[in-house]
Amino acid sequence: MQINKITVLGAGVWGSVIAQHIAKIGYKVTVWEYSKELLAKIKDSDGRHPHIPDFKFHDNITLTGSEEDAVKDSDMLVFVISSKAIRAFCAKIKPILNGRVIPVISASKGLEDKTFKTMCEIIEEELPQLKDYVFAFSGPSFALEVARNIPTKIILAGHNGVLMSELKEKLSAPPVILETSFDRRGAEYGGAIKNVVAIGCGLLDGIGDGANTKAALLTQAMQELNAIMLSQGCTTEAVYGLCGLGDAVLTGMSAISRNRRLGEKLGQGLTLEQAKEQVGTIAEGANSVQSVYDLIQKNKLNCPVITAIWKIVIKGEKPSVLIQALGF
Repeated sequence: MQINKITVLGAGVWGSVIAQHIAKIGYKVTVWEYSKELLAKIKDSDGRHPHIPDFKFHDNITLTGSEEDAVKDSDMLVFVISSKAIRAFCAKIKPILNGRVIPVISASKGLEDKTFKTMCEIIEEELPQLKDYVFAFSGPSFALEVARNIPTKIILAGHNGVLMSELKEKLSAPPVILETSFDRRGAEYGGAIKNVVAIGCGLLDGIGDGANTKAALLTQAMQELNAIMLSQGCTTEAVYGLCGLGDAVLTGMSAISRNRRLGEKLGQGLTLEQAKEQVGTIAEGANSVQSVYDLIQKNKLNCPVITAIWKIVIKGEKPSVLIQALGF
């Protein structure tokens, strides 16, 4: 497989760091961003990102706001846009791809409301020529730490073993080392649900409870995550691997986690909109709470912790319902 140009869709913090990693390996990278304001800030500051300290885009990177320029000659696409925008964006670039088959990696996390489809499943549905060419990219990986060259392991999951191995070889380089998995659904479900768990951990921080309470929450939440994922045909290995347990611990325990910070603001009494505004960048867990709760209801699962998080985030109930759900 010959790869010359790689396109990263989304110039947020994670998209920019992924693009930088790929550019440092030696590939030509085009970064597409819908926000004209963000593009202007980056260009006006000589390639520096407003949300990443000491970061300057590599010389191999070109930024654009044009879908046509980003996609038309690309040999690979990396999705790092909001999960809510994936389906519409695929429809928009379908005529640009014009049936062309190229590898696609999704680093976007979430489940579609009502259908419970993962991001990779949506991409394959909207761009059917890409079936078995779409891979999930997930695991415990704070963008700001990768930007600082902190060693990081990430799962690349898909169904095409030959292509997956080739992509692993091409994209693995310090500080990012890829591991592969055939449980793509497990990687994506783990990546979506752990964001909801992280909001729960943040709620406890906002309330003012300590590490003892958070340990109890994580233990119960992992049991619930296991029940949900197994009900969807995911493997136990995915539940307790990098995309499940690994990512839940990272995002639930660290101060820099966007989803944990969102929960913390809610725990302090802010509304969801106020919390989103204060966190600033996208916290995908807020987009996943409803779909994860609907999945629990559809499968008649007993998930009191995640249900309590749903009540707080979506229904606006008091943070104390989470403490009650933990049996305190």
